Amino acid sequence: MSWLLLRPLWLAALPLLALLALWVWRRRPAGAWERIVAPPLLARMRELGFVAPAGGRWTGLLPFAVAALVIVGLSGPARLRPDSLAFDRMDPILLVLDMSPSVAGTAQLGDAQAAAALVLQEAKGRPTGLMLYAADAYVASAPTSDAASLQSLVAVLGAETMPVEGSRPDIALSVARELFAGEGRPGLAGADLIVISDGGGVGPRAWEEARRLRAAGARVWALELPRDRLPEGMPEPPADALAELARAGGGALAPVRTPRPLLERLGQARTRALARSAEGPALFEDLGRWLLLLAALPALLLFRRPLSEKS
Repeated sequence: MSWLLLRPLWLAALPLLALLALWVWRRRPAGAWERIVAPPLLARMRELGFVAPAGGRWTGLLPFAVAALVIVGLSGPARLRPDSLAFDRMDPILLVLDMSPSVAGTAQLGDAQAAAALVLQEAKGRPTGLMLYAADAYVASAPTSDAASLQSLVAVLGAETMPVEGSRPDIALSVARELFAGEGRPGLAGADLIVISDGGGVGPRAWEEARRLRAAGARVWALELPRDRLPEGMPEPPADALAELARAGGGALAPVRTPRPLLERLGQARTRALARSAEGPALFEDLGRWLLLLAALPALLLFRRPLSEKS
């Protein structure tokens, strides 16, 4: 998303403005004069210029149109500057891939690989790393802008990749935190972690790690593998465990076979975070001032003089 509102709370004034405009629109055009002055006398007063001619109902709404443009302008509609593309290489993505037996030894792995490949394709220059976990977690690749090298790495994953069996996503998230937050490292602010899993092993420890990552400025997202394809005899992962993980990490959950909506939300969240950052003014062009200038054009009509006054 390259467009956003820098100060969206201003839009809360629009419903109140609309109610006030509706009340004015329903009033009679001549206002209170028609209720207290006889029609012939009122007509003569208008001829003499003592009472302004009654305009149509829409004329009375002109101030509200001006006010609406001002409110939208103050809300700060903005777009990413064309020369800000270099910032696409900021804020790494880390793919956290579940390689426990319920995934690595089944057809689930193909879905996980396809989702990982799509994330790499849509990274658009952002540094992307790969972490694999089972009973332990291993950094397969530190964040890199060379998506092709990671594509080939993801493609060769198999049942024999991990040396130990199990499922400890909490360890994976803890290792990820240390990977970014260590001394001399880029820090977690702006990082996006995407967990691809069937939910096995996800519980309070993993949720706590996700909350720590969120507190440090990262976001945790989740792509859930189908729950109806578990090997026979293997326990079903906890229901909604991955959804809770994503909520704890400030992200969202999506099915692994339809990841694009989640990737769009990820991009939107990152854009909003960039707008709030110290680099925001340099990254985004605030178009609100142009709306304020546009509001000045109909506002000029509010200062027009009746013909009777000009003569």
